[in-house]
Amino acid sequence: MGRLPQLLFGSLMGFVLMVSVGCDDNSASGNRTFELEDPEFRQGLLFEKQNEPRRALECFLKVIDSRKGSAESHLEAGRMWLDLKDPLPAIYHFNQYIRLKPNSQQTLIVRQMIKTAEKLYVQQIPGRPLEPDEIGVADQSDRVRKLQLENDRLKREVSELSRANKTEITSPTAPMPSKNSNATVARTGTSTTYTVQQKDTLSSISRKFFGSDKRSNDILKANSDKLKSPAGLKPGMVLTIPQ
Repeated sequence: MGRLPQLLFGSLMGFVLMVSVGCDDNSASGNRTFELEDPEFRQGLLFEKQNEPRRALECFLKVIDSRKGSAESHLEAGRMWLDLKDPLPAIYHFNQYIRLKPNSQQTLIVRQMIKTAEKLYVQQIPGRPLEPDEIGVADQSDRVRKLQLENDRLKREVSELSRANKTEITSPTAPMPSKNSNATVARTGTSTTYTVQQKDTLSSISRKFFGSDKRSNDILKANSDKLKSPAGLKPGMVLTIPQ
């Protein structure tokens, strides 16, 4: 007689446990079904079929705002953001779906959609320094920041060079040595000497002292002891300039 109440109590507890588990499953199923039957959700699906992603997105966001745990609405919102080429909010909603339904059969597909959104984000970065498969989005953002800093540095260098060139062009030209310059011309008593410079010719020396190349032969004759022909003129030679 002592064991009968224990058996009855154990059977009763088992029945209660089965009922409670059944109620939880029905409740979860009912919540999921209720989201799918929400008028805004159904309207969003209709707009999606009509290829109106913005209007569909508005409907799915309303469901998310009004109901906690609206996993399916997060999934559809992510799809709409992806259709609108706005990857960052798409990634957010896809991650919310995975958080709410980690064991869903669609989880693998949603993870692939996250990768697609990440690639789209990388493609939208100006310059696209690296392909998305070669580097993660976080690393890509850091690389873009470094490239922008490098670009700013190069711009500053170009600007400084440009200012330097303008200063060089607009600054007064340094005066050329005059014919009386001690570096090339010397006067001793009544004679004048001239030190030949690079690219000098007898004609150019004549023009420099007499304003015409007609005196080049006179210069050659005055220096016949050291200069046999115009071709023998060399930089550094000291020529006597005739009167």
